[in-house]
Amino acid sequence: MATTTNTARAGLAHTFLSPEEVAAMLPGVTKGKLAMWRYEGKGPRYRKLGRTIVYALDELEDWVEASTRTGTSEAV
Repeated sequence: MATTTNTARAGLAHTFLSPEEVAAMLPGVTKGKLAMWRYEGKGPRYRKLGRTIVYALDELEDWVEASTRTGTSEAV
């Protein structure tokens, strides 16, 4: 699935990524891990459009930033 970018004509507020694109962007994250996170209710927010799963790039970036830690003893 190609990345869908926002345009005024389409009226989309987000740039969307497929699970394949997300997995390619995040080290150690696979399509399978994303699927497990969706099943468990963990991981980044996503949308299901029919049978197609997409992630909003800005929400993915927010999720990654929210996982920032300064030490291993911090509560998760």
